[in-house]
Amino acid sequence: MWCSRNSKFLVILCLLTAGVTCRAQYHPQYSQYMFNGLALNPAYAGSQEALSLATFYRTSQWGSSVNGAPSTQTFSGDFQLRNPQIALGLLVFNDQISIFKQTGAYVAYAFRVRAGAGRLSFGLQAGFDMQRENGAGITTIQNPDPLFDYEAHNTFMPNVGVGAYYYTSTCFAGLSLPQLLAYSPNTADSYRGKPTLLNTMLYGGVIISAGSGFKIKPSTLLQYAGKGFLFDLNCSFLMLKERLELGVSYRNNSTLVGLVQFKINQFRIGYAYDYALGKPTAINTSHEIMLRYDFKFKVKAVSPLYLK
Repeated sequence: MWCSRNSKFLVILCLLTAGVTCRAQYHPQYSQYMFNGLALNPAYAGSQEALSLATFYRTSQWGSSVNGAPSTQTFSGDFQLRNPQIALGLLVFNDQISIFKQTGAYVAYAFRVRAGAGRLSFGLQAGFDMQRENGAGITTIQNPDPLFDYEAHNTFMPNVGVGAYYYTSTCFAGLSLPQLLAYSPNTADSYRGKPTLLNTMLYGGVIISAGSGFKIKPSTLLQYAGKGFLFDLNCSFLMLKERLELGVSYRNNSTLVGLVQFKINQFRIGYAYDYALGKPTAINTSHEIMLRYDFKFKVKAVSPLYLK
């Protein structure tokens, strides 16, 4: 017997999504995409002009009560080398829903040049995704159930991605394809990669000063999702000398998002609350927490070298 009503719903959801989840790579979704640049684009590396570390945790409202509920954890770090034209980055993530789990790790390289008032960066990343499917994690009425009666197995899928990114102190824009290969079944126990445009991303934003320390920051993210496009429209408001940021987003899959971020010196903490309009109560909300620290090293010694 099923242990709970939510468990029934979870398995039905898995059956509906199994054909997508276990047959092809997918890109985790982030509501605070504007602060998680390396997850979108390898060319983002080094854009903070300092060592930057960030972690994100995303889960649904029923994540604490149901095993295998949707959740995503991400860690990223990037920095520029002594040669300011070159920057490196590292992205590690884990994404899970019920019996399906995807873990990935990518190393990013960015080459940057001056372009007008800002920098234009070209990025390349290489790494892998590891997908794990565990049918034994499902408790069924019929035991054994031939649909889920199999041992856990892993699928290793190397991949590469490319991107371009332009930014100044008041605007940013990026175009990227984080994964150039999509994998589909080749035999009963192997997968084959082929070129794809799936998960192509186009995004940008601008900061508008409204006087008295108040700023408006509209931004948008457009993502090609195979059968159509997903887009986020966001508008945030910066106040208290940019120490506080409040925002709201709309996603065209009928999702509203509220965002808040606090900045304390070089440390940032952010929170996003997703509400899916018209969805069942059990899955209509998600929570996302961000922690980020930028190491802005300062030179204490007075030297003409740093007065230029």
